[in-house]
Amino acid sequence: MTKLYEIREVLITLYKRYEKWVLPVLKFIFALMVFSKLNGFLNYAKVLNKPIIDVGLAAMASFIPGNWIILLLIVVISSHLAYVSIEAVAIIFIIMLVIYLLYLRLVPKMAYLVIATPLLFSLGIPYVLPVFAGLFIGPLAIIPIGIGIVIYFFGGYIPSIVAIKSTDLTNIPDSLMSMYKTIMDSLLDDKAMLLTIIIFIAVILITYFISRLEFDYIWYFAIIAGGVTNMLGFTVGNIILKTDISLVGVVLGSILAIAVVAACQFMKVSVDYSRAEKVQFEDDDYIYYVRAIPKIKIAKQIKKIKRINSIPK
Repeated sequence: MTKLYEIREVLITLYKRYEKWVLPVLKFIFALMVFSKLNGFLNYAKVLNKPIIDVGLAAMASFIPGNWIILLLIVVISSHLAYVSIEAVAIIFIIMLVIYLLYLRLVPKMAYLVIATPLLFSLGIPYVLPVFAGLFIGPLAIIPIGIGIVIYFFGGYIPSIVAIKSTDLTNIPDSLMSMYKTIMDSLLDDKAMLLTIIIFIAVILITYFISRLEFDYIWYFAIIAGGVTNMLGFTVGNIILKTDISLVGVVLGSILAIAVVAACQFMKVSVDYSRAEKVQFEDDDYIYYVRAIPKIKIAKQIKKIKRINSIPK
């Protein structure tokens, strides 16, 4: 166990020393995965589905805030759709712009959750997100993750939406209304999407509230509770709503979520409950009873060099 703490200290030290370089690199890798997945999925504008374009967009995203990345994604999506349907560009652009103006513009940091949600779904590891958000962010993560879930499931309906085309300019209003009705009907009838939103909200809230209790190792109990809630929620919901969500994937994904988030918590903070102390102090108005738990820190080993002088002849 001591070796793990030593590795942890080394990684934290390296991160703090090179933080100004590490963060842009991580943002670049994240953005590269997002743009490559997006361009590969839409693939209407063949000119955009090239590695050099993905790298260029990712490099640009590495140095801009999260809400600006959303605007960049809106431009890329609109560019793809413009190759097949002007009506689809108009209606989808308006929907995305409304979401941006009403929410993401006001809370730019939450934009990363919106982007990460469909990305993790496409990678097959979405269940890490609600457990992570419940432990490290809290209920504020519900809205951006909910938006991300809707965006991911909405992506599956894009082919049927762009297939609705007007034959001439006079039919454009009818095509727009038909597209809007298709979008709303598809989303409201999508039981898998609704179930996912409900379960993710439950996991976030349960993980968050349990992590705020005062017990030893409570963070790890909260992580396990979130993973178990995810498994039970999707199992019961799948039976009731008869969705096509893979329960094997849910179980494996929940176990992975527990392991990944536990590792993140270990890297964030690790405490020694065996050395906990109760402290009492007071001021003019209150008497305070505080339980102080020291963080685990491994002292750096000091290398000693012993010089052996040669014996003079």
